[in-house]
Amino acid sequence: MGQKITKKELERAELFYKDQRFDDAVEDWKRALKRVRKPQDRFQLCGRICLALCDVGKYREALTFAGQQCEIATAIDDATYKADAFFNIAISNEKSCEFAKAISYCKRTLQMHPDKAVLSGKINLCLANAYAGISEFRKAWTNYVRAMDEAKSTSDRVLELQTSAKMGTLFCRLGDYESCTAYCNNALELLGDLMDDDPDLKYRRQVVVQIAEAFRKQGRLAEAMDSCEDAMKIAMRYSDRPVQARCLYLFADIHRKRSDAERAYPRYESAYSIMSEIGDRVGQMEVLGGMAKTAVLQRDYEKASELNNKALDLSAKVDCKLGMLRCHARQQLLNERQKHLSSSLDANNETYIKKLVQEMELFCGVCGEVIGQNPERLEPLSCGHFVHARCAPHLARSTLGRAGRRRPCPACRSNSSRNPALHLT
Repeated sequence: MGQKITKKELERAELFYKDQRFDDAVEDWKRALKRVRKPQDRFQLCGRICLALCDVGKYREALTFAGQQCEIATAIDDATYKADAFFNIAISNEKSCEFAKAISYCKRTLQMHPDKAVLSGKINLCLANAYAGISEFRKAWTNYVRAMDEAKSTSDRVLELQTSAKMGTLFCRLGDYESCTAYCNNALELLGDLMDDDPDLKYRRQVVVQIAEAFRKQGRLAEAMDSCEDAMKIAMRYSDRPVQARCLYLFADIHRKRSDAERAYPRYESAYSIMSEIGDRVGQMEVLGGMAKTAVLQRDYEKASELNNKALDLSAKVDCKLGMLRCHARQQLLNERQKHLSSSLDANNETYIKKLVQEMELFCGVCGEVIGQNPERLEPLSCGHFVHARCAPHLARSTLGRAGRRRPCPACRSNSSRNPALHLT
């Protein structure tokens, strides 16, 4: 009798998951888990629950079930199971902005998995997302390229669209909104032939939100609002809390851009509440930055500084260097408006800004200008460094003895020349 009930719960859970009713699927899987005794079956169930919880933004709870997988794998002493458990721990940590832990578990998975090819593309994608989270853009891009290569070589459409969408997100962070939109549109094309009952359609609303963000940063506010409203309707239907929070944040940003502080602020607060609930600290950091800008709009500079400091604290906790850079730059502008403050604060901010730009290698190796300071097309080099698209032709010029060959990356060459190990012989 118990086996029949368990079988029905598992079948119903799969149907719920297919219909994107992830919470319902999780509840049935949890009930079935109480009756399942075979370790291998329990392991698989915990994995399904973990990934479904990530789909609805319950990252801390997902980490609990990934931990249970690890305990089962250790008990049966199976290397493949241990590697799979570590990978789910990595995903849960990456989603909850524990980027250093995610990187560590990804590397451990690669080291111990008997058949690395099985997970290599997904591991590279997780690594790339984590490196992007801490603003190590060169490593992030290198891993995105590896994930994309793996996706195409294995014809893994889901991995390809996930990677393409995240590449778009990376370009958006660096101020190249044209490339962002191109990568996101590629992801939408890959989603084009999916049936309405395919759970992978969840990626569509995530991509549409990213396109909305690119529109908003380009000042195309009406298009941003339309895209965001479309994503919000679908997210509400499927209780997609992460997308709901992102939409609320973008709605608030659009209202702020239109100088409508009264409509912007409550939406920022709603977005912050959801992001706090799901553990999206990078999202919280961005919302606090928007709230600080809204306070400036209302000429409440003291409140703006308070909110900016909270955003800076969060950025430091997750080691998001780009977030810290933006907070210091914002504080400089606030200091200029608060004339009574000491000029030493400006000097400190300037020092931190220069330090962070150097750590992120956030400059074009050709012209030396800071990348992302102004919206501009970028070109990634094979080493992972970025240069302005307008500067890239300079690397293709022939030099004496190197006709027809591309010049080496200026940033890599500069880093090598500063390496003291080269001067020891």
